[in-house]
Amino acid sequence: MIKLSDCVGFITNKASKKIADVFNEKLSAHEITRVQWTALYFLGKWEYINQSELAEKMDIKKSTIVRLVDRMEKEGYVRRKKDIKDRRITYICLTELGKKLRKELLPFGEEFSKLITRDISHEEIEIFKKVLNKLVENAQLSE
Repeated sequence: MIKLSDCVGFITNKASKKIADVFNEKLSAHEITRVQWTALYFLGKWEYINQSELAEKMDIKKSTIVRLVDRMEKEGYVRRKKDIKDRRITYICLTELGKKLRKELLPFGEEFSKLITRDISHEEIEIFKKVLNKLVENAQLSE
């Protein structure tokens, strides 16, 4: 019988959950979640991006992105803009408040990444990323 502590899926899930929980905790003082932080990251890379593209980049469901954007719009971080040629398409952009928050909080991600990878060599990190990407590819093949 398999021991869960030896199962790659269990270990990666445990690590992912712990990393997400700690990052959320660090961001909580700013009343923002890691998912909102990720949205700020991507939204700041483009002046406008549509909801479907943002969902794809964040690797979340389209229904989830709608709720996320609703919340961020309510908090004043983003605004929506309809495409003038195709009203079915909604673009999202950062407000001035959102841009300010992004600039303030973006370094948190880099600092957190350094924190969780301390005492791990660059070579080990590169191997780890390759292995994780292979796991993702293998999981997608089994869908």
